[in-house]
Amino acid sequence: DPYVTRDIRIRDLLSHRSGLPRGDLLWYYSDLDRSEILQRLRHLEPKRGFRARFGYQNLMFTAAGEAVAAVTSRSWDSFVAERVFKPLGMTSTSTTVASLPANAATPHALVEGEYRPIDWLNVDNIGAAGSINASAADLAKWIKVQLENGKFGDRQILRPKEIAEMRKAHTVIPVSKNRRAYIPQSTLRAYGLGWYMADYRSKKVLYHGGRLDGMSSILALLPDLQLGLVVLTNRGRNSLPAALMYRIFDLFLEAPETDWSQEFLAWSQSYRAGRKKKRSAVLAQRKHDTQASLPLSAYAGFYTSPVFGPMDIWPENGKLQLIRNDRIIGDLTHWHFDTFRVRFRGEALRDRLVTFRLDKVGKIEGMEVEFAGSFARTDPPLTPAVRKPMTTDRSGFLGTWMGRWNNRQPHTLIVGAEEDGTAKTIYAWAAFPDFNVREKGWRPVEGTVQDGKLSMSLPNGATASYRKRRDGALDAILLDGDIERRAILRRIR
Repeated sequence: DPYVTRDIRIRDLLSHRSGLPRGDLLWYYSDLDRSEILQRLRHLEPKRGFRARFGYQNLMFTAAGEAVAAVTSRSWDSFVAERVFKPLGMTSTSTTVASLPANAATPHALVEGEYRPIDWLNVDNIGAAGSINASAADLAKWIKVQLENGKFGDRQILRPKEIAEMRKAHTVIPVSKNRRAYIPQSTLRAYGLGWYMADYRSKKVLYHGGRLDGMSSILALLPDLQLGLVVLTNRGRNSLPAALMYRIFDLFLEAPETDWSQEFLAWSQSYRAGRKKKRSAVLAQRKHDTQASLPLSAYAGFYTSPVFGPMDIWPENGKLQLIRNDRIIGDLTHWHFDTFRVRFRGEALRDRLVTFRLDKVGKIEGMEVEFAGSFARTDPPLTPAVRKPMTTDRSGFLGTWMGRWNNRQPHTLIVGAEEDGTAKTIYAWAAFPDFNVREKGWRPVEGTVQDGKLSMSLPNGATASYRKRRDGALDAILLDGDIERRAILRRIR
């Protein structure tokens, strides 16, 4: 939209009024870096009018952080470390999970009905939108800056007029029926620059929560009382931070006691019940006694979205898998017609429906993934002659293998013969401008097999090597001068 491109301002980025939907799959369990994420945002279809109403959008904060980097000619990470963390003495605070201290809390999530420790989610790729890791003690120093009108000791970190601008209501947020029912002490709500704001028992409250896998938190200010608080928990999807916030506010306001734990429990139960009812209504539309148009093997291949990048379909023990990367893998079961239901391994993503599109001659041309949109089929070019199954021997390299270099560029390797340390192969690739590969193609290449490793020299001077993994897939490495790319290839035929 030329108008939005021309007129959007930093203020719009920080007040959630860009008009874009969340688009969280751009960063969530994604291999895209910040620059790639921002490049792909142009393809995200608006959900509402520009500046029309509130719509939470994490990646606008990423964009604002990268604007800082562009203006200062240094990374956003370096800028906040020098201008905020260092003068405040926030010594345990960082912008990358790689710098977490040894005594960092362990995230916990609901796994198979019970709360268990899970790995830290790496969200370095969203930068200013949520990659800061900090302790309660360090965040208390940031709260002091907010309560002292931008000062920390005798140093002015933020100017008073900037503090005031952050606390203005830039975007009105309608108060929902549920919020009115469970928090009747609050009747107004808005968003400033990085702050939610509301009234509570006739006092202005500034707050912001945050959630990642296995972690929930809230930071809040009650400026009239010079009161600030931070609540950090290492359990995902819980309301304890908000319940504690209101409990503490009540204590300092000397207000009548409210059982906020019970209130938020009821609210959570109501929300989950509503969500379950809505999902059940969708699933109830299933048409039974139908079958897919094609054999399962026809659905396997590369699929790519201009927004979210790769989302591929691979065969596995007579069934299909949806694979984004080694952290997002889902198992497909036939639902109806050419629609399949995918259940993801782990608790990161909820189940979704995937519908495949056929062209006029009955070939798969793409798929629609629920909550994510359209993915086009992007297989490297191969003639039917080299697509056919070639062996039932699963012990060596024979067969058709597919994967993506750096989880980006589609690559197919076909090993048609293997004898006396020599392998006859077809090396195929898809066009990928990000790697300066403008055209797709395939070439016959002879390789050598030695000590469980297949190696080959490619026509462009690069070398590729493949080694079997314990799970039956191939670890692949491409070396082209000082460029190294890696891939995991899975055998599909």
